[in-house]
Amino acid sequence: MRSTNRMDRRGISNVVATIILIAVAIALAVAVAVWVFGLAGGAAKTATLQIQAVSLNGTASLTPGPGTAYLSLLVNNPSSTAVGINGFTLGGLTCTFSPPISVPAGTQGEFLVIKLTGSSGYFTGVSTIYLGGSQLKSISATCSGNQTAAVGAQYSGYLTTVSGQTYPFTVTATS
Repeated sequence: MRSTNRMDRRGISNVVATIILIAVAIALAVAVAVWVFGLAGGAAKTATLQIQAVSLNGTASLTPGPGTAYLSLLVNNPSSTAVGINGFTLGGLTCTFSPPISVPAGTQGEFLVIKLTGSSGYFTGVSTIYLGGSQLKSISATCSGNQTAAVGAQYSGYLTTVSGQTYPFTVTATS
């Protein structure tokens, strides 16, 4: 015969049930926070630029030189986050900006113009940088290497962002 005594039934006490519910609520809150901040962090990492090389003018002035040439790039930043450009490469010439150039969120159709210096038929450095027609006075560039400067030559290069993304471009040098 079965006992109907209430003392024989086993179950979870109210205290243990409350502790389990609190633990589940905390675990759920942590999971939601990780998911939300993971998405926000991911959005910041995927902020992208759109780069289009427009021209490389003044190349002939570097032979025999010294002279200057102007690398013009069209920059768009459709993201909702500013993007920092910390350098560029043009063939064998690599330059790092200090501090990085900040391209504001929502930037559309701004020119980034890099005034290249050189002589004896080589690009060797940068003297001035412009964004949207304004000279960026507080930014300097440290360069290494060099690149032969020849009218009609096609050059490959890329911009590098603070987050490590690279944006390639190709440009043909004109006189």
